[in-house]
Amino acid sequence: MSAWSLPADRAARLALAMGYPFPIPAHSYLFENGRALPWPDAVDYRDRLPVLAIGSNRSPEQLARKFDPARFDPGRGPQRIPVTCAWLEDHDVVFAAHVTGYGAIPANLRRVPGMRVRLAVTWLDPTQLEAMHRTETTGGNYRYVRLDGIRLALEQPGPGGIRSLDSVTAYVSPFGFMAHEGQPLGLAALEAEGRPHPAATVAEALDHVRRRARDERSLEDFICGAIGDEALRRRLTLLIRETALPFAHPGVTILQG
Repeated sequence: MSAWSLPADRAARLALAMGYPFPIPAHSYLFENGRALPWPDAVDYRDRLPVLAIGSNRSPEQLARKFDPARFDPGRGPQRIPVTCAWLEDHDVVFAAHVTGYGAIPANLRRVPGMRVRLAVTWLDPTQLEAMHRTETTGGNYRYVRLDGIRLALEQPGPGGIRSLDSVTAYVSPFGFMAHEGQPLGLAALEAEGRPHPAATVAEALDHVRRRARDERSLEDFICGAIGDEALRRRLTLLIRETALPFAHPGVTILQG
């Protein structure tokens, strides 16, 4: 599930599960060794691949967990990742159909003609991409894919000054989208325009699952119970998938996973 360790403290675990997708800067930034720095005057894009960040990978808090410098060769120097805010047309970021090891319901990308969503692009070098794969694809819930035929408007210029992309890589889940009353649930934490379905916080999404499971515990106890019980997480994931909306995207090519 993850290449980083969960906290032992109950309050910290709840904050992790209910804080998804974690604090997101309002603007593009340079991630460097756990910090979000202002966007630099010049960015070296050599050997960097644009990878869509649809959920927590846009947050410096999550990037700091995944790219702890102690896990990398110190000879590489600082861990730097340009993170560019962008608007993706005809898509939304909605809740996926599984429960993570840290107790959240994470994001998935859904094609929704006529709307757009603000997310981000992480520009990863080969070593960083491999590290990201270890946190995304090893649990079996996500595939690393290429998305073609898209319209992605960058808020900062990319390589060669480009301001848009029609192809990008991403992590998506083929298991579809959590449904509530027959509709997907957009992530309320992400800015969107023209969204035709409801949006929810992760706490609200988890509470929908708790009620569906007929679990009479408080939401907080339910979440902590799920974090500490892999079998329960599997059962909850199966429960979500009983009514999940199917994943379908004409521009997807699976690259890994």
